[in-house]
Amino acid sequence: MTIERFKELIATYGSDPRRWPEAERDDALDLLARTVSLQQEIGPATALDAALDAWANPAPLSLDAASLAARVSATPQRRPEIRRPRRFRWPAIAWPNAAGLAAAALAGFLVGWSGLDTSLLPASAESVDQLVVATVIEDATW
Repeated sequence: MTIERFKELIATYGSDPRRWPEAERDDALDLLARTVSLQQEIGPATALDAALDAWANPAPLSLDAASLAARVSATPQRRPEIRRPRRFRWPAIAWPNAAGLAAAALAGFLVGWSGLDTSLLPASAESVDQLVVATVIEDATW
C-alpha cells in the first residue's frame, strides 16, 4: 500500500474503513497507523463523511407497488380531447386554375380526336421535310 493509493481510497470511499475494499483494508489501516501525515489528512475526509451521513435522503428507500398504484388511481384522470378529421378543401384560388387546365385538356382531346390538326397539311406533303420545303418555296414566291 502506497501513500498515493491510500489517498485514492480516502477520496473514493471516504474515511470509514468499512467502506474500503476488503482486499486493501488491512494494508491501508497498517499504513494509517504508521504514518502521522495520513492521520492528519483523514480529518477533513471524516468531517465530509459526517456531513454526508447527516444529510436526509428525500427519496424512499424502496418502491412499494401498492402505494404507487393507490397514488396513481387517486389522481383524477382527464379524458383526451377528441380530434375530428379535417376534410380536404380546395383553396379558393385553385378553382380557376383547375378549370383552365380542364378546358385546355378538353380542347386538346377534341382537336386530336376530330383530326383538325391533320386537315391543315397539304395532301401532297408526305413528310415534314417536304412540307417545310413547300412552305419556303411559297414564301419565296410572294
